[in-house]
Amino acid sequence: MTDGFRRALDELGVHKGLVPPCRVDTLTIGPGAAVAEVRVTRQRFYEVRIGLPTFGKQVWTAVTAAIVAEEATTATLLDGRVPEDVERFFAAEQVPLFPEAAWELSLDCTCPGTRVPCDHLVAGLIALEQEAETEPFSIFALRGRERTTLLEDIGRQAGARVTAPSADAGTPALDEVMDDFFGWGPAGDVTNTRRPPAGDPLGLLDEVPPLKATVDGTSVTALLRPLYRVLTGQE
Repeated sequence: MTDGFRRALDELGVHKGLVPPCRVDTLTIGPGAAVAEVRVTRQRFYEVRIGLPTFGKQVWTAVTAAIVAEEATTATLLDGRVPEDVERFFAAEQVPLFPEAAWELSLDCTCPGTRVPCDHLVAGLIALEQEAETEPFSIFALRGRERTTLLEDIGRQAGARVTAPSADAGTPALDEVMDDFFGWGPAGDVTNTRRPPAGDPLGLLDEVPPLKATVDGTSVTALLRPLYRVLTGQE
C-alpha cells in the first residue's frame, strides 16, 4: 500500500537498507507533520519535521461516505484493519493518499547542515515509512484524520445508514392502521374505554381518550357534541 510513498523516498535518495549514523528516539505523527527526535550521540540530538499537506473537510466527507457505502470496507476498517486498496477512495477525489513525488514533502531539521535530506531526515523518513507499513492508520493521521476520529465518523455514518428507514417504505394508508391507531402515541391503551351502543354516532366521542385542550374552559369533546347532533340529524 505504501508504493507511492516509496517512490517519493526514492527521489530523495532514501533507499531501503540505508542505515544513517543516527537513531530515531521518538516519532510523533499528527495532522500535517511527523516530528522525530533523532539522536546522534548520547548528548546530542536533533529534531526533524516531515510535513505533508492535510486534506480538507470536503475530501474527508466524500471519502468517508464512499467507504461507508461499501459494507466490506467499512467492516474491515472498524475491525482495525486497513484494506490494501483503500487508496482508490482518495484517487476518486483526485488526491493521493501517499505522496507521489518528493516535492509534496516539506523537510526540516534543526542540525546546522545544509544538505536536504540530511542523515537525520533520512532516519526520520525511514522511520515514517516503517510506521506507515506497521500502522497504516498513521497515514490518515498525517493527512488530517486521527484513527479514533476517523473510525468514530465511519461507525456513526454506518449506523445511521443501517437504522435509517428504507426509501421504499411508504406511509401506510389510514384504513390500514385504524385498528391500533390510538395505541401509537402517548394516548395509551383505550381497550377498556366504555363502548357506545351500536349505531350511536355520538358515542364515537366517548371512544376518544380525554383531550387536554379546552376552549374558554370547556372541553373540546363537549363542544363537538352539538356539531355531531347536527351532522347526524338528531337536532
